[in-house]
Amino acid sequence: MADYVPALKAQMGDWQYYVTVMKLGKIARECRRADEIHANKDLDDLIQREIQDRVRKEMVPYLLNESQRFYGALVVAVYGGDPEFSEVKVKDGHHLIDDNEDRSSYGFGLLRFDGSQIYYALDGQHRLKSIQEAIAQNADLAKEEITVIILKHENTKYGLERTRRLFSTLNRRAKPTSSGMNIAIDEDDAIAIVSRRLVKENDTLKSLVLPNLSSKQISPTTKSHDPYITTLPSFYETNEIFLGAYNGGFDIDAKFKQFRPSNDELDDYYSYLENIWIQVLEKCPGFDAVLKGRRKPADIRKRMDADGATVLDDSGKPIAGGNVFARPIGHSILASVLKLVGVQGKSIEHAIDAIMTHVPMDIDKAPWVRVIWNPTTQRIIGGKSEKALIASMISHALGLKINIKVRELKQKYRDTVEDFRANLIEPIDWSGRPINENLDDEDSEYISEG
Repeated sequence: MADYVPALKAQMGDWQYYVTVMKLGKIARECRRADEIHANKDLDDLIQREIQDRVRKEMVPYLLNESQRFYGALVVAVYGGDPEFSEVKVKDGHHLIDDNEDRSSYGFGLLRFDGSQIYYALDGQHRLKSIQEAIAQNADLAKEEITVIILKHENTKYGLERTRRLFSTLNRRAKPTSSGMNIAIDEDDAIAIVSRRLVKENDTLKSLVLPNLSSKQISPTTKSHDPYITTLPSFYETNEIFLGAYNGGFDIDAKFKQFRPSNDELDDYYSYLENIWIQVLEKCPGFDAVLKGRRKPADIRKRMDADGATVLDDSGKPIAGGNVFARPIGHSILASVLKLVGVQGKSIEHAIDAIMTHVPMDIDKAPWVRVIWNPTTQRIIGGKSEKALIASMISHALGLKINIKVRELKQKYRDTVEDFRANLIEPIDWSGRPINENLDDEDSEYISEG
């Protein structure tokens, strides 16, 4: 049985193609994945496993639950079907037609197949699979439509090679938006929405967060970074950690970021995060001058003497150091500790007071120096493991449950700083410390609840 589809005929390079619209049900039934385009079966299996994971966790729920769902065009190769394009002629004198234009450039008409055609998805395999699985759960989706770009595929050695090359080009050179750009434009991810709102509506945070989408670091040598303590991508990551303790803690996974919460929930997240940031900034030693505009964050990223004066090297240049919380890495570590505080049912406000009172914020002192800071090169060092080490040390000092034995934690710290006499942070007396805790038991093991 012949199959007709309305189409626009177009050309780019040496590819002639057709742009049309199809029902999702038709696409789900008749379009196949590009299995035959891959010469390597094992490689294709690997691709399909990756496709299935993302489809199941993200894309099918999106189609089923999002009323504003929308997909971009699928690019498909068609094999067989004896395609024939018939241009639709527009009646002379029609009021929409300019008689001076070349009507051959309009390119719209009907694309006819004899019914034996087979479609293969070249670009959009995730979308195709999600459409098929979503329709199996909600048949009404079959009535919706999607744009389809059709290219003719020749089942010859040259044709297979040509189509495989196009498949590779479409998938290899398609560049997803960067994580920074996603933070700037995402209207479903609650963390992105609230992070943008914080730097837009809160005057203090607006002045301290660098609206740079490509970097997570504050450069000590870039003057334009002097007024800031973090960048938008790092601010987002810290907020994600903080929010993990909201209402006693909840998992922030891909699904949480995929579906926009209610406006009331977003307002609650905003207030929660704003309150934490302002408390930390107001109670952090050395930040008072920054908040009152007397100093820039770059000024407190310099080593200072006991009188608060900047320490200079032999050439008269300031030596880097200073306040750890004037850097993104300090935010990340503190956020991890405060998340554990919240998850374990303690007061985050009281914990901030305890930390800022009893843990030095000077990056040239323990627990920071030689773990995340090299005082000789004056550079941030270490990574995820070192940040976790300091977070565990502060958490232990607060009496929180952690996932390492105290003896092992002490040894790891000593190995890291290369000082066999180095000690952990002294226990901090605050409202969240367990009653009757045995502070001297180095063999005790705390199991993390966060």
